[in-house]
Amino acid sequence: MLFKKIITLSLNPVADITCYVENFEPGGDIMVESELYDAAGKAVDVSRVLQSYGIANTALIVAGEENSKRYFNRLKDENVSTRVIYTEGRLRESINIVDPKGRSVRLVRKSPRLTSRAINELEIALSEEIEPATLVVVAGAMPEGVTDDIFCEICSFIRENGGSIALDTKSATLENIAKIQPWVIKPNYAELCALVGHELNGLEEVVCEAKRLAGLGIRHVLVSLSAEGALYTDGEVTYKADVPELSEIKSTIGAGDAALAGFIIAHDYKYDLKRSLQLAAAFGTASCLVEGTNPPRRISVAMINNQVKVYEI
Repeated sequence: MLFKKIITLSLNPVADITCYVENFEPGGDIMVESELYDAAGKAVDVSRVLQSYGIANTALIVAGEENSKRYFNRLKDENVSTRVIYTEGRLRESINIVDPKGRSVRLVRKSPRLTSRAINELEIALSEEIEPATLVVVAGAMPEGVTDDIFCEICSFIRENGGSIALDTKSATLENIAKIQPWVIKPNYAELCALVGHELNGLEEVVCEAKRLAGLGIRHVLVSLSAEGALYTDGEVTYKADVPELSEIKSTIGAGDAALAGFIIAHDYKYDLKRSLQLAAAFGTASCLVEGTNPPRRISVAMINNQVKVYEI
């Protein structure tokens, strides 16, 4: 099924700020030489990548109002279409401080707690936006105020109104996933281990658990494996993608989000499953060549896509 509409749902957006400093030496002032600001969060990152490839979508975002102006100006600069529900408090910030030696420290501010009013406004927005053949990307950790029950209610509402779900959140449990039955789920290795409740040793165990997820009613299971590439299964066929080694990595943040966006783009292009995994792996790898959480460059995706090796296992 081709989707007529794509929405990304971000309940926990984050301003990703990288500050480059001369040194971390204690005492005195630490001067910021330059700064990189990205409007980010897993769902928003998917929107940005889709938009950079001309795939129309709307980012539905619940955000703290106090410090969000710069965030939405940044999305406006990238021509990302948004629908915003404001709530009290500050939009979450992740501040990464980096020195010339590559040493870094990350400061993460908490997101605001979602109030009943914000959740009610979200439900109204969903009722107005969701229609048959809509894909909703539900991604990112759920903030305080969104319980398991509320999370499942949101996903059930999407399904009942003819929408499909692309799920990428560490907040979901196996029980919830069985209820939600997303069109695609995209955990990374660590998230898959957390989801099944134990460490996975080797590719064979990863494949086994990925197939187990497919058995819960998930149509597509896409597992990102960092430098080891990616894995795909629908329970019947399983493919592994090997990616080229990169000589320089600028940032791995958002690589999984780029991979999910690549898989959605491949679906829009009507690629078969093997080519879809190849493109997803290429997007995820190419995103490591840009700083921050910026979308991968087209030329990098094209070059890496030619080097990705996909085979059935």
